[in-house]
Amino acid sequence: MKKSHPALAFEKAKLSMVRVAGRDFNVWMAPDIDSLLEDFISAGEQDEQLNQQRCPFGAVLWPSARGLWEWLSADPSHFAKIGSDKNDQHLLVLELGSGVGFLAALLAANTRWSVTASDYEPAYAEFLRGNCRQLGVEAALPFETLDWCEAAPVHLRHSFDLIIACDVFYDDSHLDSVPRIAAELLKPEGALLVADPERFRFQTALEKLKKHFATMTIYETSVENSREESLRTGVANLTQILTRIQLVHCQKPRI
Repeated sequence: MKKSHPALAFEKAKLSMVRVAGRDFNVWMAPDIDSLLEDFISAGEQDEQLNQQRCPFGAVLWPSARGLWEWLSADPSHFAKIGSDKNDQHLLVLELGSGVGFLAALLAANTRWSVTASDYEPAYAEFLRGNCRQLGVEAALPFETLDWCEAAPVHLRHSFDLIIACDVFYDDSHLDSVPRIAAELLKPEGALLVADPERFRFQTALEKLKKHFATMTIYETSVENSREESLRTGVANLTQILTRIQLVHCQKPRI
């Protein structure tokens, strides 16, 4: 069993104010990316095992997660566009790369979906529990430690109606692994909803997704970032800016 990374210990997290869809939320996350990276590198120098495929970026909340929820909650018809009834209590949903678990907890608090969170880093299970408590989710959501570069675990294969993935194409290796594992995890009529800030890998990611899914629809939204949030996530801006988010809805995985 993979051990949690000490730089991602929940004891180092702080509550940070985040505005989503016109509401302010206190979210457990790393207070700033620079200090997190310093701790991450230092721990890796002391333990070589911690350097293997480890990434600390899930410990902060990125704009794609907020943008996805703002788009969904802005209009009830958006739930219909992704093939879901907001009140469908039987919908089984998995978030790939859930990080601190804020979006997974937000979905559980505002829909009747059965939500499971997953990430490569087992340390984020504690962040998920903390943010579930912040959002008043009565029971902690299930958490799966999931390695995208490996085959989907047998107990999860073809189990989900909807998979949500925010800002997952930040590494070249994910271009092949994310579409493939999503197809393995989804039911035959399932759907993948990806939120991406249209980084330089985005067009390549679309081509990879087309190989694993029969249909694809792209929606666009934007999310406003305050100076404080931009500083916390390592992108300094003196004024509020808009981040354009591409929402890629893929249906019918090719198994």
